[in-house]
Amino acid sequence: MEITDLVGTAVRSGVTWGADAVRRLRARSGFDGPRPCHVLVLDVDDTLIDTAAAMRTAARAGALEVWPQSSAADRERFGEHFSGDPEGIFARYTAGELRFHEMRKARIATAASDVGLVWESRRYRRFCSGYDPAFAAAQRLYPDAMAAVQAAERWGITVVLLTNSSNSATRMKLQVLGVSERFEHVVTTDTLGFGKPDPRIFEHACALAGAAPADCIAVGDNYANDVAAARDAGLRGLWLDRSGRGIGGEPPSIRALSELPAALSRAV
Repeated sequence: MEITDLVGTAVRSGVTWGADAVRRLRARSGFDGPRPCHVLVLDVDDTLIDTAAAMRTAARAGALEVWPQSSAADRERFGEHFSGDPEGIFARYTAGELRFHEMRKARIATAASDVGLVWESRRYRRFCSGYDPAFAAAQRLYPDAMAAVQAAERWGITVVLLTNSSNSATRMKLQVLGVSERFEHVVTTDTLGFGKPDPRIFEHACALAGAAPADCIAVGDNYANDVAAARDAGLRGLWLDRSGRGIGGEPPSIRALSELPAALSRAV
């Protein structure tokens, strides 16, 4: 059946077809050439959303609640350490070794020690009373994020979000940003009890969209978790390195999500 016949049948059935719908239909039907992949497995934090900046802002707010006499400089240093997580505490959470609040408490304690602030675990709720609302208010999509998602969708590619954050935190971010209804499939550390770089989480993300790993491309800002791990699981990987510094001799695949459509074209 020709595409015009498909559209005509849909219109007679009461379905309204716009130009964008026709483009998606052409892409899915292969009229405009092969799709580069069936599924785009897309990271969330520091890929779609500037989470690091939100964490720094929220950590400063939490520090102000716990240490109201602290200096702005100390709170700034606290926020940088808390967000940067040089001890790799978050990785223990994604591996299932720590629960979410255990992970956060450990990051508070190490950041406070680095700055010279006295931390008492009994003040955890006070910290969260400052951190949580500030974190929600500080959520920002990267300017190039949704355009890249829309480009993939026009190509007929299913977008699956895969993040090492918790389900509740991820749901909050997407709701605050007004895009929670956009994504049918969202995989978090709560889904299987662990996160990236475990290959099983990538396999699960692919299976949700009904695709084999070889038919999926993963994109994210963390080379080890989002690219190397995806390749180990049988997916193709594109590394988003906004800094452009590269790592371990591996050059970035793309510097911005605005480059994603062209990178996918080259992946055909």
